[in-house]
Amino acid sequence: MSGPTARAEDARGAQQTEAAQDTKAAEGSEGGRAGAVTGGLPGGFGWFWFGQTMSGLGDRLTAFTVQSVAILGLGASGAQVGVLSATGWLAYPALGLVAGVALAHVRRKGVMVAAELVRFAAFVSVPVAALAGRLTLTHLVVAVAVAGAATVFFDIGGQSYLPSLVGRDQLVAANSRLSGADSLTKLAGPALAGVVFGLVGPTPAAALAAAPFLLSAAARAPVRAVELLPVRPYPREPVSVRVRRELRFVRDHPLLRLLVGRAALRGFGTGAVDAVLLLFAYRGLGLSSVGGGLLMASGAVGALAGAVLASRIIGRFGTRRALLLTGLEGVSWLAVPLCLLWTPAAVPVLVLVRSFSAVWLSVWGVLDASLRQALAPPGRQSTVHAVTRTLSFSTVPLGSLAGGLAGGGLSAWLGWAAGLGVVIAAGGLLAAASVLLFRKEPLLNDHALMAPAGLPEPARPE
Repeated sequence: MSGPTARAEDARGAQQTEAAQDTKAAEGSEGGRAGAVTGGLPGGFGWFWFGQTMSGLGDRLTAFTVQSVAILGLGASGAQVGVLSATGWLAYPALGLVAGVALAHVRRKGVMVAAELVRFAAFVSVPVAALAGRLTLTHLVVAVAVAGAATVFFDIGGQSYLPSLVGRDQLVAANSRLSGADSLTKLAGPALAGVVFGLVGPTPAAALAAAPFLLSAAARAPVRAVELLPVRPYPREPVSVRVRRELRFVRDHPLLRLLVGRAALRGFGTGAVDAVLLLFAYRGLGLSSVGGGLLMASGAVGALAGAVLASRIIGRFGTRRALLLTGLEGVSWLAVPLCLLWTPAAVPVLVLVRSFSAVWLSVWGVLDASLRQALAPPGRQSTVHAVTRTLSFSTVPLGSLAGGLAGGGLSAWLGWAAGLGVVIAAGGLLAAASVLLFRKEPLLNDHALMAPAGLPEPARPE
């Protein structure tokens, strides 16, 4: 046998051999992890959790200080602040898929450390430039862009590394703890940043805000795990070819395709809600800034509760029902018109709705990440996470734009309260309806989180 047929047979044989080797490596790693588990999760997870928490804290501190420096220190206009904020969102659409391909065959721990050091350097350059009298808005935009690019690699690297650190049956518990820590940083981070900014001033505050990234990088050192990577890497080929192959893999996997589709639809719906929520509170209901602050903080409280309860909810209802229940995140926004019935009750109703919605957002986040980590083969962990993150993060700003435009048009016709209320309800309904994608999927059962990773690898190009 010779020619293309022989090469195809060779490719299939190599693929089968590699799949068997990957399975053995995974089994060996599972056995090693089982011996190291204390308190349900491996000892190294504590350091990983601490590093992720410090990274999240750094995100919240720098987000506040950079915008505060731009507004209070440089006199940035509303449009300039908008550009600065949008810069952080552009990293995933621009680099997400490329990062996923790049991380498919490298050790993610080192990438995470390097990404944290880059973020530290980017943000610490702000106070350095300020002390030198050379800080400009352009400098801030560049710093945010560089840090955003590093964040993409850090985020995908972290999600790809976790399955090497904990057992597949521990993914829900691990992601629940990580989600809880993230919610805590969302709750405490902005308040802490405001206190520090007020006490020490903008330049020292900007320097202190970057420090958690150093702690995050240092926390990776004690973490030990056998990273599950393919035995033989892909041959060198254009990045565009590899990106198309990974997109096809996710498209052809019945359950991963649905997870990505749901994330994208949900992102569009919630993007529309978030775009007009404060506008509805201020202009539609006449809430004060105190009421607006309470409203936003309530989301972090609900998310923390959801992270704590996620494992119990999934255990009680099972994978499929728990996923369907996450549609309550969107359904809850249909209660917003109740705010229009009696203005004095507007704040409690909005706080309750946002809190309840955030509970199910956390449960969805835990389930989504855990299923992707369980289903993706070792060599495709980074690309599967990259595809999901890129598509879902890209639909959020699209939903925000659509929500803002629709809110403006409907408000001119129906008034602020009714017009923005319709947008919020419509966005929530779209987010809720996205869970219907899972209603008949046969692979989605209580064993999905324990299933063998992914589908067979496709034949590789010559």
